[in-house]
This record gives sequence, structure tokens and C-alpha cells, in this order.
Amino acid sequence: MCSGRNGTREELKSLLAAAEGNEAAEATTTSSPSMTHFLLRAPSDLRRSFHDMHAYLTDHTGRIGYLGSMAIACNSLTGPAMLHLPATFHRAGLIPTMFTLTFVCVLAALCSLHMANTISKIPGNSDFKKEVEYAETFRKFWGHRSFVFAQAMFFICITCLNISSIVDTAQTVDTALGNFKGTFGVQISWAADDPILSVVEWKAGECSEDMRVSGTCLPFFDDGKPSSIILTLGYVICVAIFLPMALMDLKENAAAQIVGFVVLLLASLQFCIVSVYHGLDFSRLSLWGETWSNLFGVVLFNFALVIAIPAWLYEKEESVDVPAVIHGSSALTLLLYILVGVLGTLSMENVSDNMLESMESGVYGVGLQIGASIFAFFIVGLGIPLFSVLTRYSLVGSNLMTSLKANVLAVYFPFGVGWLLYMGEGVTELLSWGGVIFTSIVAFILPLLVSLHTVEEFEFHGAIDVYSSYFPSLQDNKKHQARSLTVLIALAIFAIIAAIIGNIMGEIQRR
Repeated sequence: MCSGRNGTREELKSLLAAAEGNEAAEATTTSSPSMTHFLLRAPSDLRRSFHDMHAYLTDHTGRIGYLGSMAIACNSLTGPAMLHLPATFHRAGLIPTMFTLTFVCVLAALCSLHMANTISKIPGNSDFKKEVEYAETFRKFWGHRSFVFAQAMFFICITCLNISSIVDTAQTVDTALGNFKGTFGVQISWAADDPILSVVEWKAGECSEDMRVSGTCLPFFDDGKPSSIILTLGYVICVAIFLPMALMDLKENAAAQIVGFVVLLLASLQFCIVSVYHGLDFSRLSLWGETWSNLFGVVLFNFALVIAIPAWLYEKEESVDVPAVIHGSSALTLLLYILVGVLGTLSMENVSDNMLESMESGVYGVGLQIGASIFAFFIVGLGIPLFSVLTRYSLVGSNLMTSLKANVLAVYFPFGVGWLLYMGEGVTELLSWGGVIFTSIVAFILPLLVSLHTVEEFEFHGAIDVYSSYFPSLQDNKKHQARSLTVLIALAIFAIIAAIIGNIMGEIQRR
């Protein structure tokens, strides 16, 4: 479990040093005198075993290989916003959406590489043996104020992603239950300021054919008015499955992330095959689209790979090549985005903003209905423990709080408040503005700024070859690196401004 990642390691180091006859360690291990007394008198074989353990504890060795690394990277790049791509292709058109996806994908990959390179510049960390979390990087190079700002932005960003994933997964479970025999929830509503507690049921059979076709057959659907909240069976199941996983560490989650990665590939393949089989209507997808208002907002929210980079660097095997994983996962995810977005638009007559709402209605066949439920549960659902682990690592690794206190903010808080956003447009707003503001700052602006700062203020080079796949001549030229980073920052700011303007225009149009 993660709770022993820092404190327990230090205690064991002290005890093991005592077992080797280290008097200084014996003096400092006052909290466990009986254990120290035993170790000092342990047989030679036992002491040799403790010596081997000491070597392990003092020289951290990563345990996540290429497959686990690709799984974590791809799962970080896929999430709730991926489900909005078919509607985005439909509204914004083929060429603008593909260009924006490719542009943001390359930008996100470069931001991740620069962040990894900056972390490698920390003295003695060229092999990533030191535990350096996202915000801690800013404290190392830019001082305490930048650390506080980065930590706050990182926490808000991942919490937005986490809550969105929790609610989407819970709605998926409720939809699957509603298609089977039905689901229920405990609802609290207000009438004349007096709360009313009631148990409500929902079955997919209650939806009309028009609701199924339009993708509005949603569990416990209301008109978006903040007049009630509900705790559903699907939400409780989601908590029961994913909360224990969220309390694990990244290594323990690696196996689940690999399962999610395999399901992502199989579910995407199934979706592509069923879409082609169902029939493609090319009149549903124009080249240039009708409105680009939410284009950058939705796309930016998809490419938050950099949030997983610091923790992954510390836990990966030494032989795992950082650029290969970042480029490979980015290219694979981009391909999946384009395939799912384009085929979803061509095969669905009335694709909803969230394509799962259309797929789970059963209008497009039982196969796609089941595949959609599996996709959402594994892909979106397995992002929940990953986001929780990354948040906890950031809080504990920066010595802000203990693992127990960090779990309150990283795990229990998102699960505790997510159900309040189950009904209405809360999650849509969270995706829209959370993606534009917090994800943009954390995934794009801050990594580039701290990288530019280290290039301008420090002489040493990092261990990551950032530009080998793009412009090899830039790697060892500080002046050219600074210019390239300035250009990347300008491009990132342009994308964020475009996303903010688009979101404002979208709000005006809806009203």
C-alpha cells in the first residue's frame, strides 16, 4: 500500500543499519528498542537477508516495464472527453478536428518530454531514482511560490478529471442496470425549501423511441435544475470497486491499467467493426463543419499526459525509453481518437454530445450497447484510481501531508462529492471549463515555463533527447532551445485563448 512509501522506508533503513552494528542508527531508533535489540543479535543469515533488503531500500528500482508504461500513458490520454469526439467531428468538420487533434497531440508530447527532461536535470536524478513529483519540480528550480501555485493547479486539474470519470462511470453502470432489470437511487429534492427524501427507480424501458434515437435516454434524467440530488446504485457500485484500487500505489495499479489498455484496444476495434457493419453515411460528416466553438476545449481536455509523467518516471524500469513511450502512446491514442470520432459520426444518425448515450440506448444493436458499457467501465473507470494515485503522490511526495491525510483529498473527497453532480449539467460544465483552464495550465503552460526557466538559468543538460524526432540540431543549443520553447508557449496560449472564446460563444448560443 502507498502509506509506506516514505515513512516506512526510512524506519526500515534505520533498523537495518542497526542490524549491521551501526551505533548511530541504534541511537535514533528509540521508538522500537525491542526490534533494534533483536536485530543486533540476529543470526548471520538473517542479518544477511536484512542487508539485501537494505540495498533494495537505499537504491530504488522501478518495476513498471514497457507494457505497463504504455498502458499508463494511453489511459492518461483517454478519458471522459474522448466520448465527446464524434459530436465534435459532426459540428466542427473533418479537417478542423483532425488538424486540432494532431496539433494538440504533438504539443502535449513535447510538453511531456520537456517535463521529463526538466526532472532529469535535478542533481543526481539523471536516472530518475529520486522521487520528484509534479509540483516539487517547480520548488527545485523556481522557489516556494511557484511550488504552491503548481500544487494547487495540479490538484484542481486532476480532481476535475477524477470527478468527471466517477460520474460518467456511475451513469454507465446505472444505464447497464436499467437495460437489464432496473436501477434505483435515494433522491433528495427541495420543495418550498423543505427537503424531501424518496427512493426512485429507473428502467430503460421507460424511454420513448425518440429518446433512444436522440441519445437522451439517461438514468434519472432531469431538466438540469438544481432542485435535487441523488445517490444511485450505480454510484455505490462504482465506489465499491474503484475506491479500494485508488488506495493502492502505482505499481499495484499497473496490472489493472494493462487490463484497461487491452480493453481499450479491443473495444475500439469492436466499435470500428460494428460501425462499418451498421453502415456509414458520409453526408453526416462535412469537411469544414458548422461551428468550431467547443473544438479546442474538448481536444485540450483529452491530452493531459504530463500529469502522469513524474510518478511514472520514478516507478518505470530503467530500460524503458521515455521518448519511445511518450511518442508511441501519443501516436496510438491520436489514431484511436480519429477512428472513433470519424466512424462514430458516420455511423450514428443523431450522435449525442456523449456518444455512450447513443450507443447504450440499444438503437445501434446489442453488440455495440454491451461494448459501450465495457468501454466506459474499464477505460473511464480505471482512470479513477490512476488520478487518485497521482494526486496522493503529489501531496505526499512533496512532504505536504501524510498518506492518510492525502487520501482524504485524493480519494475520499472526489468519491464523496461526485454524486452531487450526477444530475443536471454539472459534469458537462466541469469538462468544459476544467479542461480549458486547469488542464491547459497544468498540461501545457507550466511544463513549458519551467523548462524555459531551466534552459535560461542553468548550464546543465537533461537526460531526455526532446527534439531527436523533430529537430535534432536543437538538442544541445541553449539559444535554439529557448526560442523553440518560446514558440511552443505562444502556440499553447493561442490554443487556450481559442478554447476560452469558443466556450464563451457556446454558452451564448445555448442561452
